[in-house]
Amino acid sequence: MNSPVILIVEDDDELLNVFKVRIESLGYQVLTAQKGDEALRLAREKLPSLIILDIFLPDMDGLTMLKRIKAPIDIQTGRTSMTKDIPVIVITGKAPMVENMTRVEGAADFFVKPIDVHQLIKRVEQLIKCTQFEGKIKFPTYRKAS
Repeated sequence: MNSPVILIVEDDDELLNVFKVRIESLGYQVLTAQKGDEALRLAREKLPSLIILDIFLPDMDGLTMLKRIKAPIDIQTGRTSMTKDIPVIVITGKAPMVENMTRVEGAADFFVKPIDVHQLIKRVEQLIKCTQFEGKIKFPTYRKAS
């Protein structure tokens, strides 16, 4: 089985490297992006198992990016979004207002800087396990009685 792919979207080089090293040490594949447009492209092309998203990016508001990831229709293609079910963990330096907005937009979780990397890693592992479990569920099909 292929190891899960995690996309980290963070413009702070130091923090990006800390996340990358820790997550790779768990055996996950890691993709990185420092800008929103690059991250959206990677999300659409690679369909990662999980996205860690910094809300404040140099080229795009992270909330806009979250909306695009979670939208049922991909605004670029006009087709059903392939990214809408990818869990997203949001990271920010500003808590109260952003927390409510990210929850409404579909973030799986929310962390405020400075981040307890150990807690972030635990949450990453939990979300990956949940998505792997959901992929194995087989729902019964029912037929109409004759």
